[in-house]
Amino acid sequence: MNRPPPSWTAAIAALPLWMATVHAEPLRLRIATFNVSLNREQPGALAADLRSGTNAQAAQIAAILQKVRPDIVLLNEFDEDPSGASVADFQKRYLGVGQHGQSPLNLPHLAMPEVNTGVSPNRPGKVVHDFNRDGEATHTPPSATATARERNAYGGDCYGFGTFPGQYGFVVLSRFPLRPNAIRTFQKLLWKDMPGAVLPDDPATPEPGDWYPPAALAVFRLSSKSHIDVPVEVRPGTVVHVLASHPTPPVFDGPEDRNGRRNHDEIRFWADYVRGDAWMKDDAGTPGGLKPDSRFVILGDLNADPFDGDSFQSPARLLLDHPLISAQHTPASAGAIEAARTQGANNTRHKGNAAWDTGDFADRGNAPGNLRIDYVLPSKAGFKIIDSGVFWPASSEPESKWAEASDHRLVWVDVEVTE
Repeated sequence: MNRPPPSWTAAIAALPLWMATVHAEPLRLRIATFNVSLNREQPGALAADLRSGTNAQAAQIAAILQKVRPDIVLLNEFDEDPSGASVADFQKRYLGVGQHGQSPLNLPHLAMPEVNTGVSPNRPGKVVHDFNRDGEATHTPPSATATARERNAYGGDCYGFGTFPGQYGFVVLSRFPLRPNAIRTFQKLLWKDMPGAVLPDDPATPEPGDWYPPAALAVFRLSSKSHIDVPVEVRPGTVVHVLASHPTPPVFDGPEDRNGRRNHDEIRFWADYVRGDAWMKDDAGTPGGLKPDSRFVILGDLNADPFDGDSFQSPARLLLDHPLISAQHTPASAGAIEAARTQGANNTRHKGNAAWDTGDFADRGNAPGNLRIDYVLPSKAGFKIIDSGVFWPASSEPESKWAEASDHRLVWVDVEVTE
């Protein structure tokens, strides 16, 4: 992989500025997204696992990252740790140490936002919101011995499903410095404030969009985790806006399809944001989307396949067909083709190209089979796509064992920065 040009030598520095600029090597970046499945059932459990430096799952995840060597990567399903210890340990004890014969990888810059998973609006003495309408509004996070019903009852009444605040969080890691004062988060943006939101219907009533009562809609947030815009300065004066999220899966609901509709609008948010729409307001109160001609890349496990699965009205197409997004070059792998063929079952009925799959899921009954749900989508402005791929080795390759650390596969795109 080509890397950014080294510092100018004394000879080049002595040349006229225009000559140095003309002969500079183009800046190429490898940008990736990876749902790493580093989530645990209890707060602090991931930090404890990573502290030892010997966790087998984390070592396999790190080996994949060291093999692919991204310059910028989003890691989904990395439990939020307010102390920052878990991310620091992953950087130092796993990425910073060669795993499975790979070389260490230094990604020192990071952004880890607060997320809505496991965060409940209910408090003792003020337990009023029964978001999942199971007949009880809960406010106490489940204990380590809680039943599945107790976990679901709590998680279903949170802004985003989770058994503790920060479960299923995410982190952006970068070789390049961030502009921390310019990071925008949309964790608290209300779903009802999106114009034309596809709010879920109560099928038992004739009124549209009435699954959530007015009191719930007054507090219910659009993002199941968060939507975040991280400006990364890849060279002086050149910024890439990393647009990261992890929309809710469009399942685990009923005929109201509340998760499917929310997934749709979480994805639609980015379509509106990169167009520069004015309706959204970030957590600091600043309105509006991206400025025109901004250089950006949308990253994340979007939980939506453009052809298959349970998504509502194919929301992935809102991005894949967007006039500002470069989506003609689809990342693919031979391992995904092999997996779909050998696992068979529901995979045989898919409309999409199996080579594009990024998630290895159950294949029988109501299970979806393997899907394309993880995306790296650069803007047309400011980039030229050079190459792309999905880290899904064939079963005969030794690296295929690493991929078992997660039910998702890392997706990467190589781009050349243009002016």
